[in-house]
Amino acid sequence: MSLSVFELKEAMPDDAALGKALGERKALWDDVREHVKKNYKDMNEEWKYYSKSSGWLLVVRSGKRTLLYLIPMNGYLKTNFVFGESAVNAALASDIPADVIKKINEARPYVEGRSFMTDVKKKEDLGVVEKLIAIKDKN
Repeated sequence: MSLSVFELKEAMPDDAALGKALGERKALWDDVREHVKKNYKDMNEEWKYYSKSSGWLLVVRSGKRTLLYLIPMNGYLKTNFVFGESAVNAALASDIPADVIKKINEARPYVEGRSFMTDVKKKEDLGVVEKLIAIKDKN
């Protein structure tokens, strides 16, 4: 079973498939994308299929810099961030919720940074995602 609800390599997701998978939370997916489009220059997106275990993910970039990955789930979405140490330090000094701080602290450090995920299930989750995007962009 893959992380993404879209696990078949031969079937790249489209907007209709996303709507069906995410249901009413498709609006949250669109809100994250719109936020990046409005606030970060040269926003671009690319669907990627890394492996059967990950399935299809949407890579969201500002120019060449990857800001986050959007992962479609069944009825909601996940975000995945990879933070280098300066971004980790900025996040730890910020006002993001304790459960997200815990995820960052528990993430194994690699050369490319610490990878952690957050669920987006309600409008309030968007504020956290926006703060994380800003931290990633500045660090």
